[in-house]
Amino acid sequence: MKNLYRNTLLVLIFICFLSVTGSIFFSNETAVRIFVIFADTLIAVGLIFLVLSFSKKLSKINNQLQIVASGSFTTDFPEKINNELDMLTFKLSKLFNNLNNYDRLRAKNVAKSAKAYMALTMNISEPVIMADFEENTASLNPAAQKIWNLETRVFPLDVVTKHAQNIEFRKFLERVVSSNEETADVSIYFPSASRREVSVKAVPIKTIDEKIMLILLFITTGDDKKENGK
Repeated sequence: MKNLYRNTLLVLIFICFLSVTGSIFFSNETAVRIFVIFADTLIAVGLIFLVLSFSKKLSKINNQLQIVASGSFTTDFPEKINNELDMLTFKLSKLFNNLNNYDRLRAKNVAKSAKAYMALTMNISEPVIMADFEENTASLNPAAQKIWNLETRVFPLDVVTKHAQNIEFRKFLERVVSSNEETADVSIYFPSASRREVSVKAVPIKTIDEKIMLILLFITTGDDKKENGK
């Protein structure tokens, strides 16, 4: 019954009307007094049912909204519709399901974009580091690997940025995200390699909603600057 709460409330109002009418016009008749007592009891039970049912449903909706607010679109709203709040939760469930599908598609597109950018940087002679915030990776193209004399091409981004020798580098990435800073001279350290002083030019790659999903870092060393000066 999709209109359970509305119909219940209408019935209670009607019973209340009969009870008041009986109390006013037929207060001396025993049968009417019994009916009034019965009606008042029924009204009280009905109101308690409505309050408890509303509270339970609203509590469940609130819990699910908190889950969604935490970043998860997974819900356990029932698809069976018994009343108005069930209809609301059903519609919310469909909305969250659509958001979940959108989020999965967006994640797939971001992953494809990251792979495409990495494929491009692999074939250029300029050293490039790609900081991928979605995949939590720092990827170096062959030219960048040579600077640090690395055989490993991909590192966990948080491991790199949280290292004590990369404080300046981490702060630079934060400024790129927060204030669109483009260039800086920083020291960058990778595991099993020496720290190198380099100049970095950042090119942030954004999604349609202006969220930075990855940053391309074009690297210039002191040797490169000397060669360009010549």
